[in-house]
Amino acid sequence: IGILNAVPMSRSRHAIVSTLPLDTIGGGEAFTLDIHRSASAAAFEVDLWCAVQPHKEIAPQSKRIAAGYRYRRLTIVDGIRAVAEEISFADLLRRLASYETVAIQQYLASLATLDILAAAPPWQRHVLTSLGDEMHQDLFRRVFEPHAGVSVLEVSRYAAERSQQRGIAASAVSAGIWRSDFRTPLPKTNSGPLRAVSVGRILSHKCFEVAIEAVGREHDLTIVGPPSGDATYEKFLADQIASAGNVRTTGLVDIATRIALVAEADVLLANSSHVTYTGMVFDQVELLGLVILEAVAVGTLPIVSDIPSFREIMEELSLADWIYPQRDAAALAVLLARVRDLQPEALRDRVSAAREGVERSFLWDTYWQRLMAAALLHPTAGRITVA
Repeated sequence: IGILNAVPMSRSRHAIVSTLPLDTIGGGEAFTLDIHRSASAAAFEVDLWCAVQPHKEIAPQSKRIAAGYRYRRLTIVDGIRAVAEEISFADLLRRLASYETVAIQQYLASLATLDILAAAPPWQRHVLTSLGDEMHQDLFRRVFEPHAGVSVLEVSRYAAERSQQRGIAASAVSAGIWRSDFRTPLPKTNSGPLRAVSVGRILSHKCFEVAIEAVGREHDLTIVGPPSGDATYEKFLADQIASAGNVRTTGLVDIATRIALVAEADVLLANSSHVTYTGMVFDQVELLGLVILEAVAVGTLPIVSDIPSFREIMEELSLADWIYPQRDAAALAVLLARVRDLQPEALRDRVSAAREGVERSFLWDTYWQRLMAAALLHPTAGRITVA
């Protein structure tokens, strides 16, 4: 790749690159934006780049670079994102050579990751993090060459273990809450129906129907989240809601409204499962579980399904007794009855104790420093032998 003299050099020492766009904000996109905010809060100058559109197809490297894909550098002021510039992927590869560190988000979602690593100068440090889109995981595993300057730092121990099972020497650095997100808990209901809330895009693996069945006619449920485009599941869920009578949906809401709805609830229900309502099986459905941390931060008890990433968080927060088997609505109903039997003070004390675990292990305020320290300590210097 040639060098264009007209291409400006970056004043920042570090760059974050999302191989997927950042215009629609879900869990993965929010995680990337919070990484950038964490670096800025720690007084690091970090440029934020993202793809204008995903480039996922497999083609020879020369064709991928010449295909016209574009990347944007974003600026964020008071939470408002703006496009500072837009350049070609070829120009991005040239620009990235000026940074000391390049953190690639969604590294398994695009072959752009391989192109960035191939074009990198030998002294540069790279940090790779998956946020759930793993379209090219098999190809990446076959062609990735471990390097002392490349670290794979996943969002959870569970995610790191999955990478290790694929032969990649990965470690974990987790985050999900800012210290400023902590709120004084609102009073919880001590009589009548519980106020339950479930949060997420309307996707089949989120299993909102399990929460609907568990609350039955005894409790109230609010489902907070935008449609996903899965018309079949959305219709199925709409039918379930129509017959329930005590369930409402909000659709897409802003962050402040979502947090307020979680804070007003007595319990958060996180119901994700590897098996959907149709029997379809997913290899992984959640790599972390940000909604659990958000609930604890505002004083709401999370009750969650027994998937590895959720269990990891709940055990760290000493809340493992509030986990129920995947898709087991009857077991979830038993836990809801248990909440109903608790005195509000006892419920408040459990969540308050869990907050200490959040501060210990999941704060964004210290994430960038922890990420950079882990990058030095855990390079992918060799490939793990797997069966």
